[in-house]
Amino acid sequence: MKPTLLLILALLPMCLAAQAHQWNDLDEVEQAVLSPWQGQWSDLGETRRERLLEGAERWQNMTPQEQSRVRDRLKAWEAMTPEERERVRHRIQRWEAIPEDRREQLRQGLERLRALPPAQRKLLRKRWEHMGPAERRAFADGVQAAQGAQRARDLSWMRLLDPAERRRIRPMVESLSPRQRNALRKRMQALGDANKADLARALIEAKSEERGELIAEDGGDSNPR
Repeated sequence: MKPTLLLILALLPMCLAAQAHQWNDLDEVEQAVLSPWQGQWSDLGETRRERLLEGAERWQNMTPQEQSRVRDRLKAWEAMTPEERERVRHRIQRWEAIPEDRREQLRQGLERLRALPPAQRKLLRKRWEHMGPAERRAFADGVQAAQGAQRARDLSWMRLLDPAERRRIRPMVESLSPRQRNALRKRMQALGDANKADLARALIEAKSEERGELIAEDGGDSNPR
């Protein structure tokens, strides 16, 4: 095979990928969602286009209420000064640097905080504001310890699985969308240990396209990522 032909074949996948992300190749819904970027689309890098397309897909899967919250956040972002935006970017970078298991603990802690009555949340906020650095660290350590104990109680059902089944739990959960994971978490909270183990076994053995249906049987979300 001639060298020139070899080079063409090597570059062909890259060329096809680039063509697939040209503006005219997007469907009508994607073009509508991404219309603010239409004028600069051809100048955007491939990574940036990928992220925007992923965002457009998430947008299409959102409920009207979720879309409304996103619009409100965009308006708040546009109203920020450059310094405020930089502080937000810095917080995002710090969050992304946290290990995923720790982020999941923080998400669960936030969910528990939001579930508290407004008066209790206000009391905790005031208490936090009046703490010194050492007190905040001690408080955070105590919360983390309590979350760890709660997590151990929440996962007690895993003792009913054999070692091979337990090893397959994490890959199965990671294959779910954020909505599906949230729906699964809520459903598991309502089940006893034996039923949790049975559901986990069913999800492990199911094909990826069947898992959403299993989760949705109790009103969960079966939307794909």
